[in-house]
Amino acid sequence: MKAALLLSLVLLNGLCAAELPVSFVGSGPELKYLKTERGDQVCDFSHAGYGGGGVPFPTSNNKKTVGAVTGDASEAIQSAINQVASMPLVDGVRGTVELSAGTYNCSKTLAIKTSGIILKGAGSSAGGTVIKLTGKPHIAIMIAHEVSQGEGKDSKKKSKSENGGEGRMKTLSKPTKITDDYVPSGSTVIKVQSASGLKAGDTILITREASKEWIRFMGMDNLMDGGKLETWMKEDAEINYLRKIKSVKGDEITLVVPLTDCIDAKYLNKSGATVTKVEPPKKITKCGVENFKIEAPNPVGDWRDAQNIGVIINNAEDIWMKNIGMKNTFPDFQVGEDSSRVTIEALKSEHPGEIKQSEKSNGYASYVRLLGTQVLMNKCTMSGDNAFYVSTSNTESQLNVILNSTFNGDGSIQPHMTWSTGLLIDNCKLNQGGIIIRNRGKAGSGHGWTMGWSVVWNCSAKSITVEQPPGATNWCVGSSGKYEVEDKGKSTWLFMKGSSVTPSSLYQAQLAARLGDTWAR
Repeated sequence: MKAALLLSLVLLNGLCAAELPVSFVGSGPELKYLKTERGDQVCDFSHAGYGGGGVPFPTSNNKKTVGAVTGDASEAIQSAINQVASMPLVDGVRGTVELSAGTYNCSKTLAIKTSGIILKGAGSSAGGTVIKLTGKPHIAIMIAHEVSQGEGKDSKKKSKSENGGEGRMKTLSKPTKITDDYVPSGSTVIKVQSASGLKAGDTILITREASKEWIRFMGMDNLMDGGKLETWMKEDAEINYLRKIKSVKGDEITLVVPLTDCIDAKYLNKSGATVTKVEPPKKITKCGVENFKIEAPNPVGDWRDAQNIGVIINNAEDIWMKNIGMKNTFPDFQVGEDSSRVTIEALKSEHPGEIKQSEKSNGYASYVRLLGTQVLMNKCTMSGDNAFYVSTSNTESQLNVILNSTFNGDGSIQPHMTWSTGLLIDNCKLNQGGIIIRNRGKAGSGHGWTMGWSVVWNCSAKSITVEQPPGATNWCVGSSGKYEVEDKGKSTWLFMKGSSVTPSSLYQAQLAARLGDTWAR
């Protein structure tokens, strides 16, 4: 990272700094970000991943080994998980369940409900460990904090409970209004009416509503399908950003992790955007699955029918998957809207049993569903056709990264519906597939604008579609492929088409800038 990107842009294009497109970065110990006229900039994506990015996965010397099992191995493995769950925490970890090499038939979900548990096999390739899904379609592994019955089911309604409780977020202060006329995307600084009682380390909930004015501004108020008005997002629905405070100076708050969307006072309800001090609900933490393969039989039926699923992560923080193989799981994994700081590393999934469209639905299966925040997919390989390789579908999907990954087949990386923000697709290859960031209009239930403030960086794909929502930007930098949406005079989102740029990886450059060149892993 010795050569600065800004210098490279000048040399390659004969531009002066004032003519450079907005929101690019230079390399070095301190990245310098160019900004839009309103102050928006590319997000610092380096906070994605386990521990908030650049943190090594933990290990443990406490082990419980499971050897060859005749018949159904579900109970034997679950018993070992439960035994490790009763061990004391040591630096946040209890112990490891080690599965010896061999095939383990499992007809039931393996549930990790306690923090600090590692499930580890002897390898994901030939001669390693295979969890073979048998019986009725089910989830192979569920990593989730167990909440009381009926609690935490509706995060929208229970996100700001006065009393808190299991699975609920506890409100610790009255909301204070944000006083900025405009908070730029990528910003870490907000001003409020009163920061009294707030300090570094506090967790806050930043809330705005999807006002009627904003929905109209986005062009999402008139999605007609066969004479029926579709709903992109319900009017006055809450859009939340859960963040920690880095520092407080007067009534100015600096955040640890940047905002992935702008907040424009012109499109807020009378209540405005607010900041509330909260205590997040209890979550399962520091759990990992490593070095084995999950294998399912060919799928039967439509994608809406019950299918075998790989790994589901809910009510969780600081979770990792490493060197996991998957075959015929739909999806391979899903990170829930209440989960954050997850790393998926060296996942290799294959889908020879293709799910095809049927009379019941013309939709596609998703191999990966990113519904949470700060998720990092790194060095992953996926193969299959007629699918969303990676999809998003909600406002909680923020600051996620797909890095150094390869996708084989005619599928796509494609935000699916509603409004997600801050997705980085960095050094990914889709030789027969597409990267699609667009307004899906009346499709489905009115999927509309799916993504804002995303970045496609040094990628190659058969086709690339990057559209521009009102009031937001999706950038495409140094990427090659057939562009389905060409630049129409607005050059601020598209740069170095067909030629790579420096730094090679935006995520890694940002991580090095934040943690130093010796950052972990």
